[in-house]
Amino acid sequence: MNEVNRDGPEHGLRLAPHTAVHDCWETVFQVQSGGEERVLVMGATNRPQELDQAALRRFSKRVYVALPGEETRLSLLKNLLEKHSSPLTQRELQQLARMTEGYSGSDLTSLAKDASLGPIRELHPEQLRNMEASEVRNICFRDFVESLMKIKRSVGTQTLDLYARWNRDYGDTTAG
Repeated sequence: MNEVNRDGPEHGLRLAPHTAVHDCWETVFQVQSGGEERVLVMGATNRPQELDQAALRRFSKRVYVALPGEETRLSLLKNLLEKHSSPLTQRELQQLARMTEGYSGSDLTSLAKDASLGPIRELHPEQLRNMEASEVRNICFRDFVESLMKIKRSVGTQTLDLYARWNRDYGDTTAG
């Protein structure tokens, strides 16, 4: 389940009938009551502080997944650029990984999408109509640098501090 807090009222998760969370739990209980099958229910949220005590009890293992570090950002960027024939050098990728400190995986995806439009932005509409896709230049490091001016990280320091506090109070501190 993604965004487990979205099904609840303003604060907290509710298991009222006919909500997605309720329906999921109902399915889990039906499967478990029918035999010895095991079911793993995993939830994700960007607002753990909105989960109520009942939800916290149901999700007994709570793991905080931090923003990707430099090495992980490097891997994510490489994966994002594979479909473009990996146009950046290893050195450029490493520099880009350093420049994206504090970016989430989603932020990096947005950055790569915006950078991929760099070559198209340089063209006039009439050029686009008469051009084959293979004639458009590939993405380059400069496209990423320009996109970094527009695509900023989405998670601020205050939010990260809130997550760290929540993890200290409610999370599994043995993980990681």
